[in-house]
Amino acid sequence: MLRRLAQFWHRKSIGYYLGIAIATFSLTWILSLAGCSGPAGNQTQSNNLPTAPPNTNSPQVSVINIGHQLGTPGLNLLKARGLLEKRLQSQGIQVKWFEFRGGPPMMEAMAAGSVDIGNVGNLPPIFAQAAGNPIVYVAATDSNAGAQAVIVPKNSPIQSVADLKGKKLAIQKGTALQYLALKVLESAKLTLNDIQPVYLTLPDSITAFEGGAVDALPISDPYLAKKELANEVRVIVRGSDVAPQRAYYIATRNFVEKQPDLLKVILEEQRNVEEWAKANPGEVAQLLAQQTKYEPKVLEYSLEKRPYFGVFEIKDEYVTEQQQVADLFYQQKLIPKPIQVKEAIWKPS
Repeated sequence: MLRRLAQFWHRKSIGYYLGIAIATFSLTWILSLAGCSGPAGNQTQSNNLPTAPPNTNSPQVSVINIGHQLGTPGLNLLKARGLLEKRLQSQGIQVKWFEFRGGPPMMEAMAAGSVDIGNVGNLPPIFAQAAGNPIVYVAATDSNAGAQAVIVPKNSPIQSVADLKGKKLAIQKGTALQYLALKVLESAKLTLNDIQPVYLTLPDSITAFEGGAVDALPISDPYLAKKELANEVRVIVRGSDVAPQRAYYIATRNFVEKQPDLLKVILEEQRNVEEWAKANPGEVAQLLAQQTKYEPKVLEYSLEKRPYFGVFEIKDEYVTEQQQVADLFYQQKLIPKPIQVKEAIWKPS
């Protein structure tokens, strides 16, 4: 059943939150998938996370279900290295992995109790919380905004954000890229009414961009890195200039409350694999290349230019960042009610 659910969302990656968008369209919803840079000195903050004890007193479980996204470092590295399986083998705990093409369907799987923990961009948990989905932020990455940008074809007459006025801009609902689009427009004192928004899933937005059906595309690595290396596009603005944000590790409240020690084990092993990854970018690129259609050189370029490794305890500044996103989307009537991000933060003991 779980595998069928994952395969279903593999085909229909925006399903859950597109459903929310349609259901609340009468409230003027006009709402989809994402990611990367940060100062290297911040990486040591990962040690702020507590270390799990070798034995746990939590109720025994036999299986942990983990969601991961295609082509992103994060939990893909943990899966590829098999470290968690080795750690939990002596306890008789099995690790099952489910691949998603974006955060919204992963949040849907969490709402159904089919996934215990996963990593997503900044926007899916906001929609999930607004929908009453009992999710919890358990850790954060470094800033991934440097790995996001709005791009145009190399020969496009669009030279600046202001030139987007009247143009077709792809928008991927329910994702960090939608937040990027809104902040980019805001930076030039434009709104959605000043452009022609074209709402598409991430794969469809790429197809539309390459076919000339849209004039500009908010996008992230590794596609961004691929196009930059090929010198086929121009970046008119980077996310790091207008939309500070990061990715998050999200778990169900049930898992957090019943399995806090196992949660600590997962985050600890993720931290360990990222320490390995920093010292072995070539191997990391090869691992990710096996999971995607991107060449290793594209992934190496992305990892070198815009790494966002880190497994950090949720700080007040991260909560403030997320609250600003939530407030913006409520003001734009893109979520049905105001939320308080701080109510969904895990405080490890």
